[in-house]
Amino acid sequence: MRWFCFLVVLFYSVSYAGEDLEIGLSSGNTISVDSYPSDGEALLVYLPSERGHGNAYVPTVQQLAFLGTDVWVIDLHSSYMIAKSRSSIDKFNIDDLVELVSIAESNNYDKVYFLTSGRGAKLALRTAFNHQQKYPKSNIIAGHIFHSPHIISGSTSLGEDAQYDDSAMKSNLPIYMIMPQNSTKFLRTEEISNTLKIGGSSVFTHLFRGASGGFERRPEKDLSEEDLRYKRDLSETYMRAIQIMSTVNVPDINRETRLSTSKPKYLLYDPKLLPYKGNKTPPKLELESILGESIDLKDYRGKVVLINFWASWCKPCVKEIPSLVRLKDERMKGEDFEILTVNIGEDKDTINEFVIKVKFDLPILLDKDGIAVNDWKVYAYPSNFILDRYGEIRYAYRGALEWDSDSIVKAIEDLL
Repeated sequence: MRWFCFLVVLFYSVSYAGEDLEIGLSSGNTISVDSYPSDGEALLVYLPSERGHGNAYVPTVQQLAFLGTDVWVIDLHSSYMIAKSRSSIDKFNIDDLVELVSIAESNNYDKVYFLTSGRGAKLALRTAFNHQQKYPKSNIIAGHIFHSPHIISGSTSLGEDAQYDDSAMKSNLPIYMIMPQNSTKFLRTEEISNTLKIGGSSVFTHLFRGASGGFERRPEKDLSEEDLRYKRDLSETYMRAIQIMSTVNVPDINRETRLSTSKPKYLLYDPKLLPYKGNKTPPKLELESILGESIDLKDYRGKVVLINFWASWCKPCVKEIPSLVRLKDERMKGEDFEILTVNIGEDKDTINEFVIKVKFDLPILLDKDGIAVNDWKVYAYPSNFILDRYGEIRYAYRGALEWDSDSIVKAIEDLL
């Protein structure tokens, strides 16, 4: 069992009680850690996503400790008393996390690997980079394991290319990405991987076919059989990831570079249609429908068209479907108005099973390989575009809406 140094006066204090650690830092902050010791040489530091951890991680990390890897689950939201939200990750103190890594090194851990998901990936990347800059002779941070990493800086407007956080493009450490099929990042796997490789990172991608995004954080009662299968093997997946990353020769980073310190601005969704500010000429949209027909957006010139990108595993998508149906069948009945829905990457059997459960008689186009997602620069679901009679994009909205509300109907009617 490792013994943690107790240095109240000089730098920090560590008190150990069972599996709970309260690590005091030189900043005056105290970090709460749920510790799973095994007396191993490697330490897996589990950082939260913007949604925190939940409690579903416990069986996985217990198994990791049994297999010989120590785990620290870092509870940053409670430690800093910050509410869980999209922007919470940017409010944590990176210097505190850098010091936390140094504490691990002083307690004879040979290697530290970060594990996290979503926006937690930016936190891990920034912590690793800053530690490398501050301690150039240390190589204790050996890599990252990311579930569906969200490494975009700020919020991306529909129709614009995403701007990636500079920490992603300056990373030199090996990265093991776990990408569930039913998640918003799955069809961006190659793009994310290529971004992470810019600074020299070796990126290993593990595609989880049929798995849902965030399955590792949810209790078993909320998971599908496929999710459960992957979750029960997660500890072994992490161990294999560590083994693979341990074989990588890590290139040097540029010691002269620094990360930007400006905080990204997060846009709040306004439940109103706002004029589209991007290129009003739409990208090509020509896909097979679920009925086997070839659908080409050009054939709808002369009508107002709403294009809706969706998936059956996306809860906001499912929430807005009834209002889309009411918009077409009731509010806009008899008008020169059409709705084309574009399903993201699901097979026909999955979609047909969903359609049986939900009244959904709108045209469904199949974007099996994410071609339309990339062409239309869609990074989140649902995403919606409204085209006027001349085929120009007039409105766009990311997120779910009540599409048959009076204000939305009025905006569409003004285009007719």
